[in-house]
Amino acid sequence: MKRILLSMLSLIAISQADAQDCSCMIPLDDTFSVVPMSSGTAPDYRNDDGFSAEISLPFTFNLFGENHNAIFINNNGNLSFGNGYSTFSASGFPIDNFPMVSAYWADVDTRNLESGLVYYKITNNALIVRYNEVGYFPTAADQVNDFQIIISDGTSELIGSGHTISFCYGDMQWSTGTAATVGVNAGNGNVAMQIGRFNEASTIYDGPYNNPDDVNFLDNSNITFSTNSATENQAPVNVSNLCDTIFGNAGDTLLFFFFDAIDQDIEFDVGDSTGYFNPMDSTEAGFVIIDGFIAQNTRTNGDRENGDLSYALQIDPNTPDGTYTFVVSATDNGIPALTSSYVYTVQIGEAILNIQEKEKLNVTAFINGGILQFKGLEGLNIEQFTLYNSNGQNILQTNRLIGGVNMEMMPNGVYLYTIRANGQLISGRIIR
Repeated sequence: MKRILLSMLSLIAISQADAQDCSCMIPLDDTFSVVPMSSGTAPDYRNDDGFSAEISLPFTFNLFGENHNAIFINNNGNLSFGNGYSTFSASGFPIDNFPMVSAYWADVDTRNLESGLVYYKITNNALIVRYNEVGYFPTAADQVNDFQIIISDGTSELIGSGHTISFCYGDMQWSTGTAATVGVNAGNGNVAMQIGRFNEASTIYDGPYNNPDDVNFLDNSNITFSTNSATENQAPVNVSNLCDTIFGNAGDTLLFFFFDAIDQDIEFDVGDSTGYFNPMDSTEAGFVIIDGFIAQNTRTNGDRENGDLSYALQIDPNTPDGTYTFVVSATDNGIPALTSSYVYTVQIGEAILNIQEKEKLNVTAFINGGILQFKGLEGLNIEQFTLYNSNGQNILQTNRLIGGVNMEMMPNGVYLYTIRANGQLISGRIIR
């Protein structure tokens, strides 16, 4: 029996906004490098089934109690430890050998010149690997997948909340052969955290260990969790295809999917000091986010035994227009009991309805020689640009972006930005 708990954490109305893209995808800039794959040639290293040499990490990554300071980046959508991994036919987790972190284990093939490449970047506490609009075997790029893996020691602001792994997805278009596998494998045949298996001809998500699910479920989603526990029990994972920012309207219902590696009860805790987000019976049909907007969905099964591990919140019909932040936490009854917490922003207001009728602005940020620049702003009316530090403090505001923004004297770290242009609000993050 699940219990719904209500705690009183801070929820702040910030301001009314038009739209906001998922900011988990780190924009490529000149601080990224193409991964030097074993079966490719410089500078692009286009290949099929290749992998990098072992790459040293300046931090310690904990994989179910095993500490790692080096990693292999594999072309087929995963990271491995001890050896590179060229296998292209994915199996479900857990499996023996091959400890692996897999955002999308499938047959990636970047040999077609229309395919994007695999890039990486290392910070003092995180490794970022971007599979940027990559094609598939055999040498095809008529459809591409865009996804990213971040691993950290649990202190990275890119992931937050003590998480060690983040999977971020853009537009996901293909799967090959057997269903692609998403999750983490300890390699001992016992401990794993499978998020799901995905292909092109299935229905929307029905849990990590049930039927294969539609690859489009991953579109524009962000899945973060921790692998710090050395025990079989792992903290509950939120597999809702919700971006960090949700577009909603008063009266909507938000549906969250959680699962645990072991079939057990989960208690939910929502941080809402205003009462605008009311917990509902979790068997109620709710909404999930598809392409950035709320779409109705009635599937509520989330664990390997088809148990109901969904959690519904209804936005109070009297909620004023604005932007709100709340926290959803899930605690299992394993030994030891473990908790995971997820922060969401909800934008509410009639202006959201108009966004669906507008052409979505495609803007990319990058840093070149210490100058923050943007692609996609050509010909747009820039109403306001705002730059924030990682604590949310406004450090720069202007309506002129000609020539970019000089960040040479700013300290290294994570920065957030918003651009109001042509009546829309674009937001993202950049690493200095």
